Amino acid sequence: MTNDTDRKQDVAAAFGDATDGYRDGAVLKEGTDLDQLVDWCQDATYTLDVATGAGHVAGALAETGVSRVVAADLSPEMVRTATTEYPRIEGVAVDAERLPFAADRFDAVTCRFAAHHFPDPAAFLAEVERVLEPGGVFALEDLCVPNDPELAAYVNRIERLRDSGHVETYSRTRWLELFEETDLTVETDREASRRLEVDAWLDRMDVPADRRREIRLLLSDAPAALEEAFDFQDAGDGERLESYRTSILLLRARR
Repeated sequence: MTNDTDRKQDVAAAFGDATDGYRDGAVLKEGTDLDQLVDWCQDATYTLDVATGAGHVAGALAETGVSRVVAADLSPEMVRTATTEYPRIEGVAVDAERLPFAADRFDAVTCRFAAHHFPDPAAFLAEVERVLEPGGVFALEDLCVPNDPELAAYVNRIERLRDSGHVETYSRTRWLELFEETDLTVETDREASRRLEVDAWLDRMDVPADRRREIRLLLSDAPAALEEAFDFQDAGDGERLESYRTSILLLRARR
């Protein structure tokens, strides 16, 4: 069992090798979910985007008028990608659970499709609370699993095979419990979904052939309840899963 430091190093290395896929993938570059996060922060002047990846949220914030945007990520390669793609943003390589910023620094913090990589989500939320100024907005988006523990475990097993840095995807209920332990007040939370093409999803992390086969086998043997919840769609031959709808959670909180 690796410790949290080793896990974080694995995440940084994995995403450093996947910059092209995350920069160019349509599922990350666009969507009404991205628009929603940006809209929630439209009045901000100084924003921090945690685990920025290829910088899509940070770039969108800068393009819509936020005067200063800091794009932070554990992977230096991702930070370089983000600041190259979006020259108006600032970049810094940091740990989401140990943010090197003063208290009350930002009037908005965002985090999109990244929290499932954090070993200690409570520590992450505590850091968000610390660096947000009073009245500041936190806009979070992440993958979401069903409340059923068995289905949740099945999804996380697949995700860990695809991505060595994956820690755990949580249910909406679990996220709300974590927020209850902070002074961040949840104003809006809703579940949505996005359809993922399985091959593109595997390509984005350059999953090796043996793990692809194992993932494909788990998907083909998935419980009926998961097939229904994620709306599995087979290819034309009816024997190969082509796409599914992954559940996501969008949440706005205020300090």
